[in-house]
Amino acid sequence: MIFKLRFGKWRLTITLSPVIDVVGVNSKLKDGAHILMWDWDDMTLEEVIAGLNMVQLLYDLPNIYILESKAKQNYMAYCFVKVTWQQAKEIIAATPGVCENFYKWGVFRGKFTLRVTPKSGRWPKLVHILTSPRKEECTPEDMADFVQYETIPDGPKRWLIRLGKGERQARRI
Repeated sequence: MIFKLRFGKWRLTITLSPVIDVVGVNSKLKDGAHILMWDWDDMTLEEVIAGLNMVQLLYDLPNIYILESKAKQNYMAYCFVKVTWQQAKEIIAATPGVCENFYKWGVFRGKFTLRVTPKSGRWPKLVHILTSPRKEECTPEDMADFVQYETIPDGPKRWLIRLGKGERQARRI
């Protein structure tokens, strides 16, 4: 639930929401390079594969590992190539259908993050590998930057309530 109260040119926002703690791994490696990470919501595996095939060919990428994070609709992927931050942003942005919030928050924070622990009882599971003749440049063991963060569990929709002059309403979001 989100409460918004406006005082002239100031707004006070209070959010009340159930959260769960998960652990994620960041794209930034110890040497400052990044690996590639992607996240998709409400996409089919076929759509994810098609977009990644295009990007893999365009940028000559090594193997790409696709994981399912929610049955038949949410996916994530890893590619163990070392790239600069600028290259990582470019490649992820060029990938069709990538989650806009994943991209936006990654750019804002200076690194991409993918969940590695369960959410609502679901572990990410490997469902497909796009193979490539190009050699991988690092391994999962090189990924040493982990973070615990809060996320909203699966469940019912949230409500937004705006309090204040002429905006008293409640609507589902």
